Amino acid sequence: MGDLHLTGQVLDDLIGMFGGFSGRLAAACNDIRSGDAAVTDSDPLAGQVHGFAGSWRGGLAQLGQHGADCVQLLHQVGATFDRLDQELAGELAGSKTALAAAWLPGHGNQ
Repeated sequence: MGDLHLTGQVLDDLIGMFGGFSGRLAAACNDIRSGDAAVTDSDPLAGQVHGFAGSWRGGLAQLGQHGADCVQLLHQVGATFDRLDQELAGELAGSKTALAAAWLPGHGNQ
C-alpha cells in the first residue's frame, strides 16, 4: 500500500488548467468563426465551419461553468487536506508527548 502524496503544486496546476481551458476554447472558436474571408473565400465549407464555431457558444459556456466548479472543488480539497494535515500533526505531537511521559523514570516503567 502506498501513501497518498498530494502537493500544493499539483492542486495549483489543476486549478490553472481547469480555470483557463474554457477561455482557450472560446478564443479558438472566435478565431474559427471570424476567420479571414480572404483565406476561406466563398467556399460553402467555410460557412459551415463558421456556423459550427458559433453554435459552440452554449457548449463553451457550460464547459466554462464546469471548469469553474472544478476549481471551486479543488480549492475545497486543498483546504480539507491542509486541515487534516494540521490535525494529524497535532495528534502525532500529542502521541509523542504521551509516550514520552509514559516512559519517564519513576513512573514504574523501568
